[in-house]
Amino acid sequence: METTRSRPRAIVIGGGIAGPATAIFLARAGIEPVILEAHPLSDGVGGGFQIAPNGMRVLAEIGVADDLRRAGQSSRDFRFKNHCGKLIGVARTGGTRPGVNVARSHLHRLLSAAVERHGIAVHYQKRLRDITLAAEGGRVVARFEDGTSVRGDFLVGADGVRSRVRAWMHPKHAQPRDTCMISLGAFCEPGFTPDVPAEEHGSLTFIVGPKHQLGYSKFGADQWGWWCHVPFADDAERAEILTMPESRLAERLMERYRGWCTPTGELIARSRAWIRTPIYDVPHLPTWHRDRVVLVGDAAHAMSPAAGLGASLALEDAMLLGKLVADRVRSVEESFAQVERLRRSRAETMVARGYENDQRTLKELGGFGQWMRDSVLMPLVAPMIGKALTRVYAGEPALFTNAA
Repeated sequence: METTRSRPRAIVIGGGIAGPATAIFLARAGIEPVILEAHPLSDGVGGGFQIAPNGMRVLAEIGVADDLRRAGQSSRDFRFKNHCGKLIGVARTGGTRPGVNVARSHLHRLLSAAVERHGIAVHYQKRLRDITLAAEGGRVVARFEDGTSVRGDFLVGADGVRSRVRAWMHPKHAQPRDTCMISLGAFCEPGFTPDVPAEEHGSLTFIVGPKHQLGYSKFGADQWGWWCHVPFADDAERAEILTMPESRLAERLMERYRGWCTPTGELIARSRAWIRTPIYDVPHLPTWHRDRVVLVGDAAHAMSPAAGLGASLALEDAMLLGKLVADRVRSVEESFAQVERLRRSRAETMVARGYENDQRTLKELGGFGQWMRDSVLMPLVAPMIGKALTRVYAGEPALFTNAA
């Protein structure tokens, strides 16, 4: 894979969201990135998620925001209902940019096309084995399990929650934290539309019960989906949930949500494409960089989907890294340190918030507790959540100013 070149080369490990986005911003900075992805090329990646307004701002810089918006569903509100169907709170995020609820595969396709337009090389089935920091010339060598290797001037670890780059950098933190929760969800049959108020077509809606919750949203012109997080007691129960037939899993969830308002049961019954993902996170690392190697996205700060910002924060990482490395006044190592200084607090706060949000759903409320939540707390707290999210969604200030 070595070529004759005049530009600095960046080795980007990981072809998910953070990797391609980082490579695009590095290419714009006059650097030659090469992306190496452990898995084969695939077009059917994952389920659905929301790209928050801050993430959409980054995608606008890449030039794919409008296409993603057309593929998905714009969303400005978080709506909360109790399990009897009563609306108990609305968190309006404000701002001029809505989030977009969309299938993850759409974003992958758009990023792949953008990578191709920039002439960035992508190599699949390249599973990292180890990294060597060469003494001469400040080079980095990445070696792969198929016996090949790539040399570069620096390396970006964008290889997700089970990052091998993180394992090389911090062997004691090679494994992420197991939250003992599984994310379950599905896309419903094409063309199916639940009987819900028109306002819910442009929001994320959460139904909360005495215990547990279920969320749902529109993900495109004729696509709805839903999700929930379920705990497990041990490895045996985790394996059971991850492998049981879809019909049995649907029965289990129908029992879990028995008696809940519409469209809970209908969403589960009309499911066609199920997603089951164990939830792991990375609460804190000693450092995000070592010499000429840096971590971004889930490799540095994986979080539960309950935080609602994993992909958008990865996009922020990518843009900030590209912006800082483009400034030749500082060294690559100094740029990496600056990325960490600017990003760590924001990212770790959201990791903690995602974990807390999951844990909150496991606490069972009695009759009085439900009344307090539905009649007193949520009507007061939901607007505060909206204001807090508006601040978070404004994005990392250093991305769009000269503060970096």
